[in-house]
Amino acid sequence: MIEPVTDQLYEDNQSLRRRLVEAEATLRALTTGEVDALVIGDRDRDRVLTLEMPDMPYRLAVEQMLHPAVTLTQSGTIIYGNRRFADLLGMPVESLPGQPLSSFVSPASRAAFQRLLIECGNADSHAEVTMLRDSDDAVDVYLGATPMRAGALGACIVVMDLTSVRHYEELRETQDALRASEQQLRDADRRKDEFLATLAHELRNPLLPMRSAVEILRAKSQLTPDQEAACGILDRQVRLMSRLLDDLLDVARITRHTLDLRLERVALSEVLDASLETSRPLIDGSGHAVVLAVPDAPIYLRADPVRLSQVFSNLLNNAAKYTETGGKIEVTAARDDGQVTVSIKDTGIGISRDVLPHVFEIFTQGKLALGRSQGGIGIGLSLVKGLVELHGGSVEAHSDGAGHGSEFVVRLPIAETV
Repeated sequence: MIEPVTDQLYEDNQSLRRRLVEAEATLRALTTGEVDALVIGDRDRDRVLTLEMPDMPYRLAVEQMLHPAVTLTQSGTIIYGNRRFADLLGMPVESLPGQPLSSFVSPASRAAFQRLLIECGNADSHAEVTMLRDSDDAVDVYLGATPMRAGALGACIVVMDLTSVRHYEELRETQDALRASEQQLRDADRRKDEFLATLAHELRNPLLPMRSAVEILRAKSQLTPDQEAACGILDRQVRLMSRLLDDLLDVARITRHTLDLRLERVALSEVLDASLETSRPLIDGSGHAVVLAVPDAPIYLRADPVRLSQVFSNLLNNAAKYTETGGKIEVTAARDDGQVTVSIKDTGIGISRDVLPHVFEIFTQGKLALGRSQGGIGIGLSLVKGLVELHGGSVEAHSDGAGHGSEFVVRLPIAETV
Protein backbone atom coordinates (compact mmCIF):
# COMPACT_ATOMS: atom_id res chain seq x y z
CA MET A 1 0.00 0.00 0.00
CA ILE A 2 1.46 3.40 -1.04
CA GLU A 3 1.52 6.08 1.61
CA PRO A 4 0.00 9.37 0.49
CA VAL A 5 2.46 12.26 0.10
CA THR A 6 2.04 14.53 3.06
CA ASP A 7 3.11 18.19 3.26
CA GLN A 8 5.81 17.30 5.80
CA LEU A 9 7.27 14.62 3.59
CA TYR A 10 7.26 16.98 0.64
CA GLU A 11 9.16 19.64 2.65
CA ASP A 12 11.68 17.08 3.84
CA ASN A 13 12.30 15.98 0.27
CA GLN A 14 12.76 19.55 -0.88
CA SER A 15 15.20 20.27 1.99
CA LEU A 16 17.19 17.17 1.11
CA ARG A 17 17.24 18.22 -2.54
CA ARG A 18 18.58 21.70 -1.61
CA ARG A 19 21.27 20.21 0.59
CA LEU A 20 22.34 17.88 -2.21
CA VAL A 21 22.54 20.82 -4.61
CA GLU A 22 24.60 22.81 -2.07
CA ALA A 23 26.87 19.83 -1.49
CA GLU A 24 27.40 19.42 -5.24
CA ALA A 25 28.14 23.15 -5.58
CA THR A 26 30.58 23.00 -2.68
CA LEU A 27 32.34 19.96 -4.11
CA ARG A 28 32.54 21.66 -7.52
CA ALA A 29 34.02 24.83 -5.92
CA LEU A 30 36.60 22.80 -4.03
CA THR A 31 37.66 20.76 -7.06
CA THR A 32 37.88 23.78 -9.36
CA GLY A 33 39.86 25.85 -6.83
CA GLU A 34 37.18 28.51 -6.41
CA VAL A 35 37.48 28.23 -2.62
CA ASP A 36 40.16 26.90 -0.29
CA ALA A 37 38.25 26.95 3.00
CA LEU A 38 34.90 25.80 4.34
CA VAL A 39 33.21 27.47 7.29
CA ILE A 40 30.88 25.11 9.16
CA GLY A 41 28.66 26.70 11.76
CA ASP A 42 28.49 24.94 15.11
CA ARG A 43 26.56 25.92 18.16
CA ASP A 44 29.65 27.24 19.94
CA ARG A 45 31.71 28.68 17.10
CA ASP A 46 32.51 28.37 13.42
CA ARG A 47 34.73 25.57 12.23
CA VAL A 48 37.12 26.36 9.41
CA LEU A 49 38.34 23.62 7.07
CA THR A 50 41.13 24.75 4.73
CA LEU A 51 42.90 23.33 1.70
CA GLU A 52 46.51 24.16 0.93
CA MET A 53 45.95 26.49 -2.01
CA PRO A 54 48.04 29.59 -1.33
CA ASP A 55 47.35 31.01 -4.80
CA MET A 56 43.75 31.85 -3.96
CA PRO A 57 43.24 35.58 -4.68
CA TYR A 58 42.23 36.73 -1.22
CA ARG A 59 44.81 34.53 0.50
CA LEU A 60 47.57 35.70 -1.85
CA ALA A 61 46.62 39.33 -1.20
CA VAL A 62 46.74 38.82 2.56
CA GLU A 63 50.05 36.96 2.41
CA GLN A 64 51.70 39.73 0.40
CA MET A 65 50.61 42.52 2.75
CA LEU A 66 53.49 44.36 4.42
CA HIS A 67 51.71 44.23 7.78
CA PRO A 68 50.22 41.35 9.77
CA ALA A 69 46.73 40.55 8.42
CA VAL A 70 43.90 38.04 8.85
CA THR A 71 40.57 37.25 7.21
CA LEU A 72 37.65 36.44 9.49
CA THR A 73 34.25 34.85 9.32
CA GLN A 74 31.29 37.02 10.15
CA SER A 75 31.48 35.83 13.75
CA GLY A 76 35.17 36.65 14.11
CA THR A 77 36.83 33.27 13.51
CA ILE A 78 40.14 33.30 11.65
CA ILE A 79 39.92 31.88 8.13
CA TYR A 80 43.45 32.75 7.15
CA GLY A 81 46.35 34.69 8.69
CA ASN A 82 49.61 35.64 7.01
CA ARG A 83 53.04 34.81 8.37
CA ARG A 84 53.59 38.30 9.71
CA PHE A 85 50.49 37.94 11.86
CA ALA A 86 51.66 34.52 13.05
CA ASP A 87 55.10 35.97 13.87
CA LEU A 88 53.45 38.83 15.79
CA LEU A 89 51.66 36.31 18.01
CA GLY A 90 54.59 33.90 18.10
CA MET A 91 52.51 31.04 16.70
CA PRO A 92 52.78 28.64 13.74
CA VAL A 93 50.81 30.01 10.80
CA GLU A 94 49.01 26.70 10.27
CA SER A 95 47.52 26.87 13.78
CA LEU A 96 45.58 30.09 13.10
CA PRO A 97 42.56 28.95 11.02
CA GLY A 98 39.53 28.15 13.18
CA GLN A 99 40.71 30.19 16.16
CA PRO A 100 38.50 33.07 17.36
CA LEU A 101 40.54 36.27 16.96
CA SER A 102 39.05 37.46 20.25
CA SER A 103 41.02 34.72 22.04
CA PHE A 104 44.19 36.67 21.27
CA VAL A 105 42.74 39.97 22.53
CA SER A 106 43.28 40.95 26.16
CA PRO A 107 40.15 40.97 28.35
CA ALA A 108 40.42 44.73 28.80
CA SER A 109 40.29 45.24 25.00
CA ARG A 110 37.55 42.76 24.04
CA ALA A 111 34.73 45.29 24.21
CA ALA A 112 36.58 47.52 21.73
CA PHE A 113 37.24 44.50 19.53
CA GLN A 114 33.55 43.47 19.52
CA ARG A 115 32.56 47.00 18.50
CA LEU A 116 35.06 46.71 15.66
CA LEU A 117 33.43 43.50 14.41
CA ILE A 118 29.96 45.04 14.55
CA GLU A 119 30.99 48.26 12.82
CA CYS A 120 32.96 46.55 10.06
CA GLY A 121 29.80 44.76 8.98
CA ASN A 122 28.77 47.95 7.22
CA ALA A 123 31.93 50.00 6.66
CA ASP A 124 35.65 50.23 7.32
CA SER A 125 36.44 50.55 11.01
CA HIS A 126 39.42 50.62 13.31
CA ALA A 127 40.39 50.16 16.95
CA GLU A 128 43.42 50.06 19.22
CA VAL A 129 43.62 46.93 21.34
CA THR A 130 46.15 44.91 23.31
CA MET A 131 46.87 41.46 21.91
CA LEU A 132 48.31 38.51 23.81
CA ARG A 133 51.26 36.62 22.39
CA ASP A 134 51.91 32.93 22.76
CA SER A 135 54.80 33.87 25.07
CA ASP A 136 52.29 35.42 27.52
CA ASP A 137 53.47 38.97 26.91
CA ALA A 138 51.27 41.65 25.35
CA VAL A 139 51.58 44.08 22.46
CA ASP A 140 49.54 47.18 21.67
CA VAL A 141 48.24 47.10 18.10
CA TYR A 142 46.09 49.08 15.70
CA LEU A 143 43.39 47.07 13.87
CA GLY A 144 42.03 48.31 10.54
CA ALA A 145 39.03 46.28 9.36
CA THR A 146 37.52 46.16 5.87
CA PRO A 147 34.27 44.20 5.20
CA MET A 148 34.70 41.41 2.59
CA ARG A 149 30.95 40.78 1.81
CA ALA A 150 31.54 37.42 0.11
CA GLY A 151 29.87 34.27 1.40
CA ALA A 152 31.07 33.43 4.90
CA LEU A 153 33.85 36.03 4.78
CA GLY A 154 33.31 38.70 7.39
CA ALA A 155 36.28 41.09 7.28
CA CYS A 156 39.92 41.48 6.46
CA ILE A 157 41.85 42.99 9.36
CA VAL A 158 45.27 44.59 8.99
CA VAL A 159 47.32 44.80 12.19
CA MET A 160 49.99 47.40 12.98
CA ASP A 161 52.34 46.97 15.91
CA LEU A 162 52.12 50.26 17.81
CA THR A 163 55.38 49.56 19.61
CA SER A 164 57.40 50.22 16.46
CA VAL A 165 55.13 53.11 15.48
CA ARG A 166 55.54 54.77 18.86
CA HIS A 167 59.27 54.11 18.73
CA TYR A 168 59.34 55.82 15.33
CA GLU A 169 57.34 58.75 16.71
CA GLU A 170 59.72 59.06 19.66
CA LEU A 171 62.67 58.89 17.26
CA ARG A 172 61.08 61.55 15.04
CA GLU A 173 60.44 63.77 18.06
CA THR A 174 64.07 63.31 19.12
CA GLN A 175 65.25 64.18 15.61
CA ASP A 176 63.01 67.25 15.56
CA ALA A 177 64.43 68.31 18.92
CA LEU A 178 67.98 67.77 17.64
CA ARG A 179 67.24 69.81 14.52
CA ALA A 180 65.78 72.59 16.65
CA SER A 181 68.82 72.45 18.95
CA GLU A 182 71.14 72.49 15.94
CA GLN A 183 69.36 75.54 14.56
CA GLN A 184 69.65 77.26 17.93
CA LEU A 185 73.38 76.51 17.95
CA ARG A 186 73.70 77.87 14.41
CA ASP A 187 71.86 81.02 15.43
CA ALA A 188 74.04 81.39 18.53
CA ASP A 189 77.17 80.83 16.43
CA ARG A 190 76.01 83.45 13.92
CA ARG A 191 75.32 85.93 16.70
CA LYS A 192 78.77 85.16 18.14
CA ASP A 193 80.41 85.91 14.80
CA GLU A 194 78.45 89.14 14.49
CA PHE A 195 79.43 90.09 18.04
CA LEU A 196 83.13 89.40 17.41
CA ALA A 197 83.08 91.44 14.21
CA THR A 198 81.33 94.35 15.94
CA LEU A 199 83.63 94.12 18.97
CA ALA A 200 86.77 94.14 16.82
CA HIS A 201 85.56 97.17 14.87
CA GLU A 202 84.62 99.07 18.01
CA LEU A 203 87.91 98.28 19.76
CA ARG A 204 89.96 99.32 16.74
CA ASN A 205 88.48 102.84 16.71
CA PRO A 206 90.38 104.18 19.80
CA LEU A 207 93.71 102.59 18.78
CA LEU A 208 94.56 105.03 15.98
CA PRO A 209 94.30 108.16 18.17
CA MET A 210 96.30 106.37 20.90
CA ARG A 211 99.10 105.60 18.43
CA SER A 212 98.95 109.17 17.11
CA ALA A 213 99.23 110.52 20.68
CA VAL A 214 102.40 108.45 21.28
CA GLU A 215 103.96 109.73 18.07
CA ILE A 216 103.09 113.36 18.98
CA LEU A 217 104.66 112.95 22.43
CA ARG A 218 107.86 111.58 20.92
CA ALA A 219 108.04 114.24 18.19
CA LYS A 220 107.35 117.39 20.21
CA SER A 221 108.58 116.70 23.71
CA GLN A 222 111.94 116.21 25.32
CA LEU A 223 111.10 112.99 27.11
CA THR A 224 112.83 111.67 30.16
CA PRO A 225 114.06 108.08 30.03
CA ASP A 226 111.04 106.96 32.05
CA GLN A 227 108.67 108.81 29.73
CA GLU A 228 110.38 107.35 26.67
CA ALA A 229 110.06 103.88 28.19
CA ALA A 230 106.38 104.51 28.89
CA CYS A 231 105.82 105.66 25.30
CA GLY A 232 107.58 102.50 24.09
CA ILE A 233 105.29 100.33 26.18
CA LEU A 234 102.21 102.13 24.87
CA ASP A 235 103.41 101.84 21.26
CA ARG A 236 104.14 98.10 21.53
CA GLN A 237 100.85 97.32 23.24
CA VAL A 238 98.82 99.38 20.77
CA ARG A 239 100.50 97.54 17.88
CA LEU A 240 99.85 94.20 19.59
CA MET A 241 96.20 95.10 20.14
CA SER A 242 95.89 96.17 16.50
CA ARG A 243 97.30 92.84 15.32
CA LEU A 244 94.99 90.83 17.57
CA LEU A 245 91.95 92.79 16.43
CA ASP A 246 92.96 92.42 12.78
CA ASP A 247 93.18 88.65 13.25
CA LEU A 248 89.82 88.63 15.02
CA LEU A 249 88.24 90.60 12.18
CA ASP A 250 89.73 88.24 9.61
CA VAL A 251 88.37 85.17 11.42
CA ALA A 252 84.93 86.80 11.55
CA ARG A 253 85.12 87.61 7.82
CA ILE A 254 86.13 84.05 6.95
CA THR A 255 83.32 82.59 9.06
CA ARG A 256 80.79 84.93 7.45
CA HIS A 257 82.25 84.31 3.96
CA THR A 258 83.00 87.99 3.43
CA LEU A 259 86.80 87.86 3.14
CA ASP A 260 87.94 88.34 -0.46
CA LEU A 261 91.29 87.15 -1.75
CA ARG A 262 93.32 89.15 -4.29
CA LEU A 263 94.73 86.24 -6.24
CA GLU A 264 97.82 86.51 -8.43
CA ARG A 265 100.66 84.34 -9.62
CA VAL A 266 103.30 84.45 -6.90
CA ALA A 267 106.48 82.52 -6.08
CA LEU A 268 106.39 80.52 -2.84
CA SER A 269 109.91 81.71 -1.96
CA GLU A 270 108.74 85.33 -2.03
CA VAL A 271 105.87 84.53 0.33
CA LEU A 272 108.16 82.68 2.76
CA ASP A 273 110.73 85.52 2.69
CA ALA A 274 108.01 88.05 3.52
CA SER A 275 106.74 85.83 6.35
CA LEU A 276 110.22 85.44 7.83
CA GLU A 277 110.77 89.19 7.63
CA THR A 278 107.53 89.80 9.54
CA SER A 279 108.39 87.23 12.23
CA ARG A 280 112.12 88.01 12.43
CA PRO A 281 111.91 90.36 15.46
CA LEU A 282 110.15 87.70 17.57
CA ILE A 283 112.46 84.93 16.33
CA ASP A 284 115.67 86.90 16.91
CA GLY A 285 114.40 88.23 20.24
CA SER A 286 114.11 84.63 21.47
CA GLY A 287 117.49 83.59 20.08
CA HIS A 288 116.08 80.92 17.76
CA ALA A 289 117.93 79.47 14.79
CA VAL A 290 115.95 79.21 11.54
CA VAL A 291 116.77 76.59 8.91
CA LEU A 292 115.14 77.24 5.51
CA ALA A 293 115.12 74.51 2.86
CA VAL A 294 113.20 75.14 -0.37
CA PRO A 295 113.72 73.75 -3.90
CA ASP A 296 116.01 75.71 -6.19
CA ALA A 297 113.43 75.66 -8.98
CA PRO A 298 110.71 78.28 -8.37
CA ILE A 299 107.32 77.04 -7.22
CA TYR A 300 104.46 79.26 -8.27
CA LEU A 301 101.08 79.54 -6.56
CA ARG A 302 97.80 81.17 -7.45
CA ALA A 303 97.39 83.06 -4.19
CA ASP A 304 96.89 86.31 -2.33
CA PRO A 305 100.51 87.02 -1.29
CA VAL A 306 99.52 89.18 1.69
CA ARG A 307 97.11 86.58 3.11
CA LEU A 308 99.44 83.66 2.42
CA SER A 309 102.30 85.52 4.08
CA GLN A 310 99.93 86.00 7.02
CA VAL A 311 99.48 82.21 7.21
CA PHE A 312 103.21 81.44 7.44
CA SER A 313 104.05 84.38 9.72
CA ASN A 314 101.37 83.18 12.15
CA LEU A 315 102.90 79.70 12.14
CA LEU A 316 106.41 81.12 12.58
CA ASN A 317 105.24 83.37 15.42
CA ASN A 318 103.68 80.38 17.15
CA ALA A 319 106.89 78.38 16.76
CA ALA A 320 108.91 81.28 18.23
CA LYS A 321 106.52 81.93 21.13
CA TYR A 322 106.16 78.32 22.23
CA THR A 323 109.85 77.37 21.99
CA GLU A 324 112.36 77.92 24.79
CA THR A 325 115.10 80.50 24.16
CA GLY A 326 117.75 79.24 21.77
CA GLY A 327 115.47 76.79 20.02
CA LYS A 328 115.37 75.68 16.41
CA ILE A 329 112.74 76.29 13.71
CA GLU A 330 112.91 74.36 10.44
CA VAL A 331 111.01 75.58 7.35
CA THR A 332 110.99 73.11 4.45
CA ALA A 333 109.10 73.03 1.16
CA ALA A 334 108.76 70.24 -1.40
CA ARG A 335 106.72 69.39 -4.48
CA ASP A 336 104.19 66.62 -4.00
CA ASP A 337 102.06 65.49 -6.98
CA GLY A 338 100.68 68.85 -8.13
CA GLN A 339 100.92 70.33 -4.65
CA VAL A 340 103.57 71.98 -2.55
CA THR A 341 104.04 70.87 1.05
CA VAL A 342 105.42 73.46 3.47
CA SER A 343 106.45 72.25 6.92
CA ILE A 344 107.24 74.49 9.91
CA LYS A 345 108.77 72.41 12.69
CA ASP A 346 110.01 73.60 16.08
CA THR A 347 111.69 72.22 19.20
CA GLY A 348 109.16 73.84 21.52
CA ILE A 349 106.77 72.77 24.25
CA GLY A 350 104.70 70.57 21.92
CA ILE A 351 100.97 69.87 21.94
CA SER A 352 99.28 67.40 24.27
CA ARG A 353 97.21 64.60 22.76
CA ASP A 354 93.95 65.94 24.17
CA VAL A 355 94.50 69.40 22.64
CA LEU A 356 95.94 68.29 19.28
CA PRO A 357 92.56 67.49 17.60
CA HIS A 358 91.27 70.98 18.55
CA VAL A 359 94.24 73.24 17.80
CA PHE A 360 92.54 74.87 14.80
CA GLU A 361 89.39 75.73 16.74
CA ILE A 362 88.98 79.37 17.70
CA PHE A 363 90.11 80.35 21.22
CA THR A 364 91.84 76.99 21.77
CA GLN A 365 95.06 76.99 23.82
CA GLY A 366 96.67 74.18 25.75
CA LYS A 367 97.44 74.51 29.45
CA LEU A 368 101.20 74.67 28.81
CA ALA A 369 100.68 77.33 26.15
CA LEU A 370 98.67 79.66 28.37
CA GLY A 371 101.72 80.80 30.28
CA ARG A 372 103.68 81.50 27.08
CA SER A 373 100.97 83.02 24.88
CA GLN A 374 102.61 86.45 24.87
CA GLY A 375 99.45 88.28 23.97
CA GLY A 376 97.69 85.54 21.97
CA ILE A 377 94.04 84.71 22.49
CA GLY A 378 93.87 81.47 20.53
CA ILE A 379 92.69 82.71 17.13
CA GLY A 380 95.91 82.51 15.09
CA LEU A 381 95.61 78.84 14.08
CA SER A 382 91.91 79.21 13.35
CA LEU A 383 92.82 82.05 11.00
CA VAL A 384 95.58 79.94 9.42
CA LYS A 385 93.14 77.10 8.69
CA GLY A 386 90.55 79.45 7.22
CA LEU A 387 93.02 81.23 4.94
CA VAL A 388 94.65 78.00 3.75
CA GLU A 389 91.27 76.49 2.87
CA LEU A 390 90.29 79.66 1.00
CA HIS A 391 93.37 78.99 -1.16
CA GLY A 392 92.17 75.43 -1.86
CA GLY A 393 94.68 73.84 0.50
CA SER A 394 94.81 72.08 3.84
CA VAL A 395 96.79 72.28 7.08
CA GLU A 396 97.64 69.64 9.67
CA ALA A 397 99.25 69.70 13.11
CA HIS A 398 101.57 67.00 14.45
CA SER A 399 103.21 66.54 17.83
CA ASP A 400 104.46 63.63 19.91
CA GLY A 401 103.12 65.33 23.02
CA ALA A 402 104.15 67.89 25.61
CA GLY A 403 107.86 68.73 25.45
CA HIS A 404 108.44 67.15 22.04
CA GLY A 405 107.96 70.10 19.69
CA SER A 406 105.33 70.69 17.01
CA GLU A 407 105.05 70.52 13.25
CA PHE A 408 102.49 72.26 11.06
CA VAL A 409 102.16 71.06 7.47
CA VAL A 410 100.48 73.25 4.86
CA ARG A 411 99.53 71.82 1.46
CA LEU A 412 98.69 74.15 -1.42
CA PRO A 413 97.94 73.54 -5.12
CA ILE A 414 100.74 74.59 -7.48
CA ALA A 415 99.71 77.05 -10.18
CA GLU A 416 99.67 75.77 -13.74
CA THR A 417 102.57 76.89 -15.93
CA VAL A 418 101.74 79.92 -18.13
